[in-house]
Amino acid sequence: MAIHACDICGKAYTAKSSVRRHLDIHAGVKDHQCDVCGIRFTLKSMLKTHMNMHSGVKSHGCDVCGKRFARKTCLKRHMVMHSGVKSHRCDVCGKGFTSKSNLKRHLHIHAGVKDHQCDVCGKRFTQKTLLKTHMNMHSGVKSRRCDACGKRFARKTYLKTHMVMQSCVKSHRCDVCGKGFTSKSNLKRHLDMHAGVEDHKCDVCGKGFTQKSTLMGHMAMHSKLKRHKCEVCGKAFPAKCYLKKHMIMHSGLKRQKCEVCGKEFTRDLKEHMTIHTGVKGYECDICGRAFTAKSSLRTHLDIHVDVKNQECSVCGKGFTQKRYLKVHMMMHSGLKRQKCEVCGKEFTHDLKEHMTIHTGVKGHECDICGRAFTAKSSLRRHLDIHVGVKN
Repeated sequence: MAIHACDICGKAYTAKSSVRRHLDIHAGVKDHQCDVCGIRFTLKSMLKTHMNMHSGVKSHGCDVCGKRFARKTCLKRHMVMHSGVKSHRCDVCGKGFTSKSNLKRHLHIHAGVKDHQCDVCGKRFTQKTLLKTHMNMHSGVKSRRCDACGKRFARKTYLKTHMVMQSCVKSHRCDVCGKGFTSKSNLKRHLDMHAGVEDHKCDVCGKGFTQKSTLMGHMAMHSKLKRHKCEVCGKAFPAKCYLKKHMIMHSGLKRQKCEVCGKEFTRDLKEHMTIHTGVKGYECDICGRAFTAKSSLRTHLDIHVDVKNQECSVCGKGFTQKRYLKVHMMMHSGLKRQKCEVCGKEFTHDLKEHMTIHTGVKGHECDICGRAFTAKSSLRRHLDIHVGVKN
């Protein structure tokens, strides 16, 4: 029975000597010093536990996963992870954490505090763990291993991206299209696409999206901010989802093969198949024009909202698509690499389109009224009539 209590905090002990030792904590007395690192402790038992860190002895084991720890307190914190209780919430974004220390580290992200700097390249990080992971890039250490194929990775994010590619991980299947997902929540969000639920609206152009992450990526297009940078090649993206897709390219895994032409893909085989089938399943809600690829439809929609993200560095002219800017830049170069064999006229580009003047072939047909044109640019101008654009 505990009969001796501390007058300061009320904690009770069975022996009076235990109370005396306990009072050293309140008084700040640290008589026990570590011979290795010099850290001082109030109790001998604390020093003994601390010495396990230097000796590598991990006497406290987790009954759930078997992981071992040098300290009982470390095991106790670890056990919270298994309970799933996230009682510490971030007041800024609402994200939950199992421990107060994890929340404190997370708050550095919002505050922009980057105390941890890389000695090799000078890059700064908000957390020590991020710096440690980053250092693996310089040292070439690949500590993350895939249990399915044995392939090793320097970063947890790379392993995670690789694991998504593993068919065995995608245990949640869509009953509509058969697509697999790694989690039930991802499957639920995917089903909204089939149902046509567009609860997330863009405040700028009014476009609706089935997923909040897709809307956030779309909003970044309006702001022109590209905060998510690839640490392999340096390419920046406006949204995390675009960076995630991009990282698959670096993994080098081409698990999808086209049975028609034999071409291999890291992703988007389904979109590639539309080239062979000719199916235009993505239709513009504004003008009705149909496309074989979803990416083509997204690019086309910029024409209607007049988003010109691609700007010429020479004259400042804006373009809705990167390919238009690329063609425009050839005009500044002054190089005329293409020559017409019929009339001798030289071009920086579009010799093929020029040849239709001589042949009279009208290969560009309007999907709305059926009128045909010799040049693609003429068809584009014609489409403005249908959408009511008056230039």
